[in-house]
Amino acid sequence: MPGSISDSNPGPSDLGPYVPHWCYPDNAPKACPCGHHEGYHNDAGICLRRGECDCTGLPPECQTPFGFDE
Repeated sequence: MPGSISDSNPGPSDLGPYVPHWCYPDNAPKACPCGHHEGYHNDAGICLRRGECDCTGLPPECQTPFGFDE
C-alpha cells in the first residue's frame, strides 16, 4: 500500500532519459549524432529532446545490442 513518501514523489522529470546511463554497460550508452545518448530515444528511435536538437532518429549503429553481450 502506498505511503506518504510515494504519494508525494513527483516521479521522473519529463526531460530525463527514458533509460538512464547507469543501465548501460560501464555506464556508457552510445551517443546519437543529435548529441543525446541512446537512453533519450524511445523504441522507435525518436529523441525525447528532439525540439532542442532536431534529431532525425537514432541510427542502428548508435544502439546498444539487446542483452548487452552481443
